[in-house]
Amino acid sequence: MLSVALNWIYIFITSYIVGYAVLKKIAEISCMYTLKGTKKLTYAYKYNASYLMAGIVTLTVYAQMFSLIGGVGLLANVILLLTCIFLFLTDRDSYVVEFDKILRTVVNSGSVWIYVIIFLAFAYGTSHGIMHYDTDLYHAQAIRWIEEYGVVKGLGNLHLRLGYNSSAFALSALYSFAFTGKSMHTVAGFFALALAFSCADLKNIANRRHPVLSDFVRVIAVYYLFTVFDEIVSPASDYFMTTMVLFIVIHWLDLYSLHERAFLPHALLALCAVYVTTIKLSAAPLMLLAIYPIHRIIRRRKKEAIKPIGICVIFALLISVPFFIRNVILTGWLVYPFTGIDIFAAIWEVPRGTAMYDAHEIIAYGKGFTDSLKYNAPFREWFPAWFSSLSMFNKGMLVLDAVAFPVFIASSVYFLVVDVISKKESTGRLKKVDNNILHLSHRKAVSLSDYVFIEAIVYICLIYFLMSSPLIRYGCVYIWLPVTILAGRFIILLYDKAGFAGTSAVYRVVLGVLVVYMVYKSAILVVEDVPRFKASYLLVQQDYGQYDLKEEEIGGITFYEPVEGDRTGYDKFPAAPSLSGFKLLGSSLEDGFEAVQ
Repeated sequence: MLSVALNWIYIFITSYIVGYAVLKKIAEISCMYTLKGTKKLTYAYKYNASYLMAGIVTLTVYAQMFSLIGGVGLLANVILLLTCIFLFLTDRDSYVVEFDKILRTVVNSGSVWIYVIIFLAFAYGTSHGIMHYDTDLYHAQAIRWIEEYGVVKGLGNLHLRLGYNSSAFALSALYSFAFTGKSMHTVAGFFALALAFSCADLKNIANRRHPVLSDFVRVIAVYYLFTVFDEIVSPASDYFMTTMVLFIVIHWLDLYSLHERAFLPHALLALCAVYVTTIKLSAAPLMLLAIYPIHRIIRRRKKEAIKPIGICVIFALLISVPFFIRNVILTGWLVYPFTGIDIFAAIWEVPRGTAMYDAHEIIAYGKGFTDSLKYNAPFREWFPAWFSSLSMFNKGMLVLDAVAFPVFIASSVYFLVVDVISKKESTGRLKKVDNNILHLSHRKAVSLSDYVFIEAIVYICLIYFLMSSPLIRYGCVYIWLPVTILAGRFIILLYDKAGFAGTSAVYRVVLGVLVVYMVYKSAILVVEDVPRFKASYLLVQQDYGQYDLKEEEIGGITFYEPVEGDRTGYDKFPAAPSLSGFKLLGSSLEDGFEAVQ
């Protein structure tokens, strides 16, 4: 627990310093200004978390680029530290003011204890728990390959799962501190912590005396965090993806509630959507968020919109290109296991037939089949059994999504008729709230057009999830979001019409119910944790799993494979479930692997 906390402090300081410098420079670009009437002003970021997320994205790109030239370990961290020191010293006054502002905001909120409890609780949860099956199958080995060698040609030929590239693994390698002799895996927990801090702003409902739309997504995020709390010790990409999707949607809705019309903050969140897609491809539809800032800036700046849009495209490429380069080096394919784009013909390419089989197996498994030949089974064949396998909560949410869909369509039609054709829209104002960690909304509801846009995006995400590989851990968040956002909007409108707006008693009751739920779930987690508890976890983090492996020499190099099963863990390296079907491209591991058919 202590080692996790220290690691998180390092992650926070380095990512915040880098993120602050990046966002400050972006805002100073001449064409990235915000319009205030006829004045051109440098955009003032409204969220402290913006700097943190910008730093996380930037350092993920850094880790991936560094992996192209060597192992991501001590040298990568030395360069990062020197860069942070340089940035701090060259703009010391700004950083001192910024960190002082964060401290004062937290203290003035009167809820320091809440953030301390959250921090300690998640540090404890990340110190030990249930290791995801796939972590000891390939996540751990994938991270170690990045720590040791960065990226190796044809690694997917050694083990197909090692071809499943995720930018989350590169970031995990950067912050693993493996050069100390123990590889930590704390970054998934850090992402969960950042989301939990965002959820903590639910405490302001009673003071605000009205909810905002993002509050309802925060409630769903709380549910998710309790669901995975005992699993975030694992660096599984699913946790990175889901926490980031929730984080993006929450902050997007916060901007809506603020009636923020500046181009830049929405564009940055759209870039975060590009980033989360490099973590897991199931998030790809979320990139449609980019339509909103593009539309706004074109409408407001006309021909002048070309430059800021072009700069954002460059940023999107900077985020995604290292991911694609790693894909090509690892598997020979631009997006493995998708074989529709075959332009490289590399000698280390995973064979087309193998890649297609792998893709079909992923789709079939997501639909509940063990036979890969059923990957294209019709909806009516796979959906009933798949649906019956869901938990009661997920079943209920999916049914409500279906029920809510006609309501969403009706809202969209109403928007087209009233807002677009008739050009009628209404706005409202609410009392400003102070002492808010992430500057929550000061308004009750988002406009109809904004609601229709975000609801359309989350429904597209849901449909894409169902039509691709609908394994629930890949996309539970897409099942939850549509009905949550729709219900939230209508609850806010109903409470307003019923005259509850401004009545603190109602919201204190709601907040009390939420507290009772959290206490109940916490008690369950404590009971379940008792058998797993070890006093050593209060100081150091639980290691990856240990397995009985046997040695085999290939080309003068010792490899490891399981005596039984398919998991190998982290310690024995290099390891794979099977040591057949490949050969070395040279005399060393750095030379890479080629498939043998």
